[in-house]
Amino acid sequence: MTAPLDFLSNPPAIVTDAACDLPPAWFEQYDIHVAPLKILFGEESFRSGVDITHAEFYERLARKDVHPTTTQPTVNDFVEIYTPLLERRVPVLSIHISEGLSGTVNVARLAAQQMPPGAVTVWDSGTLSSALGLHVMMAARAARAGQSVEAILPLLKLTHEQVDLLFTVGDLSYLHRGGRIGSVRYQIGQVLHIKPIITVSKEGDTAGTYVSKGRARSMSKAIDQFVEIVAGVVGEGNKLRAISLYGDDDTLATQLNAALAQRFDCVTLDKLPTAPVLGVHVGPEALGLGFAGGDWPF
Repeated sequence: MTAPLDFLSNPPAIVTDAACDLPPAWFEQYDIHVAPLKILFGEESFRSGVDITHAEFYERLARKDVHPTTTQPTVNDFVEIYTPLLERRVPVLSIHISEGLSGTVNVARLAAQQMPPGAVTVWDSGTLSSALGLHVMMAARAARAGQSVEAILPLLKLTHEQVDLLFTVGDLSYLHRGGRIGSVRYQIGQVLHIKPIITVSKEGDTAGTYVSKGRARSMSKAIDQFVEIVAGVVGEGNKLRAISLYGDDDTLATQLNAALAQRFDCVTLDKLPTAPVLGVHVGPEALGLGFAGGDWPF
């Protein structure tokens, strides 16, 4: 690619990966491009959200014949996304799941090295799911408002400081199989019916990885704790951007959103099923929440 790079100050195209949870209409509205993550059921391979839908994934998961695994995108997957965008003389801002949870961002960096210098900027969100989605949405809104990559990067740093993720699961076996919790914690949790409340660390040696935020004895108690954690971070009654997540049943997410609507000024309040590739690790009985205080910067 030898075209002059005088377009790099233009608003960028936004690229993310399939670990990003946002309402489907937002991807289309803001022309957000998604690198595939794959789900493997034995020898069968599916691109999350492309070759296998949410409903199809949980139907297959319920068979319990083969426990699925996941794989990250390839360098070529990213090259195939980046190249046509740059041919349109559009710079790229590529925002991805935490390096501490997936090698995806490093693959994106390798692909960016095959592009003209400075044409692709890769950003590690330090998180995943709808918290990653809030990073992506902020960048997409800023790009739509005419902001350059250089102007958006400080906003991503601010977003990283503001955004948090909470999740819990009804069945610990999926976290255990994925190596996220050890055998002892799994066995104790199953016997005592403990629902771990998990977040992604933003500082220190654990930055970008899962850490415990507490525990609850039921999913309904977990909802209460989610709301109290949000109140402690955002402040009672203040503006809130939030996207709740569920596995194969939205009942708990609906209850969570109703509780949030009562206690905060919700600028954004949505719910959606988590991406199938993330469902591999949390199972059907999952509840999550990506949130940030305040209004959108753009």
